[in-house]
Amino acid sequence: MVELVWNNPKIHRIQIELPRNPLKNLNIYVLQTPERSLVIDTGFNDPACHEVLWAGLEELKLNLSSTALFLTHFHADHIGLVWDFVERGVPVYMGKREYEYTKTINAEDIVGGMNEAFSQEGFPGGLQLRHLGESKGRLEIPRTGFPVNVIEDGEDLPMGDLKVRTICTPGHTPGHTVLYLPEQQLLFTGDHILFDITPNISIWPSVPHSLADYLESLKMVRKIPVRQSFPAHREAGEDIYQRIDQLLEHHRCRLDEIRQTVIDHPGITAYETAGLIHWSLRGLSWEMFPYNQRWFAMAETLAHLYYLVDAGRIVRDESGEFVRYYCWQ
Repeated sequence: MVELVWNNPKIHRIQIELPRNPLKNLNIYVLQTPERSLVIDTGFNDPACHEVLWAGLEELKLNLSSTALFLTHFHADHIGLVWDFVERGVPVYMGKREYEYTKTINAEDIVGGMNEAFSQEGFPGGLQLRHLGESKGRLEIPRTGFPVNVIEDGEDLPMGDLKVRTICTPGHTPGHTVLYLPEQQLLFTGDHILFDITPNISIWPSVPHSLADYLESLKMVRKIPVRQSFPAHREAGEDIYQRIDQLLEHHRCRLDEIRQTVIDHPGITAYETAGLIHWSLRGLSWEMFPYNQRWFAMAETLAHLYYLVDAGRIVRDESGEFVRYYCWQ
């Protein structure tokens, strides 16, 4: 499905359904000027995504010799089809911080490192193995080693007279990057700001402060004049500033909820904490959560626990078999 979502400059959205995925869809944006075109993200490395993406690009009659691809971050639903573009001679751009992180660690290291941390935090080993076996996204990650043109934070992409500025917004991933058109005040938010769902904030190997990074990135984007935003999933809202305030409030409430859970259950593990707090997943109990959703919920719980520890609001005890959390009021 190709839809014109902005007229000057011309911006089309190619919406790709993500079956059996709580994100529901991915929005690929195509920014076109008379001289240049820019594709933002790709979809999974999956035949269905490939078919919809290239049918949309053909409908737009894109001239690949004057087209570039920008990747907002390294998640499989955003970079999965990158080799399609590389093999057609399309230059690929990515923010420097995100690229540097992907160079130092691969998907196996990320999942392995998180599983090791999860074991120490009380996550059952059998569930980890099930998640590894059931994670379809792991099969949809592209081959590594694709060539990248690295862009510094604040640098403009080569789009002729049209200014398309990169802004690093770490949090959802260590170097997530949004694109901003300052003259038109348009913002491609990637997964940094979503309107219908809350972006997942996880822990990452060697990046212990992802939630703090995310909150600071939200506050930074709130200072930018934005007329219209274009999120990577679902639909855009009318007021990005209201949405930023909602996201900040969501995480403030989540931090308070988790701290209170630690107060009420001294010596609780992260996995036990995740099972006691509220999740918006069709009313399912924690025991009925799909294994992969439990894995993501655990990662988000840890991001909030780490934030509370860093802020001195709870303490972390690593002396036993599992890490346990306390709050000395």
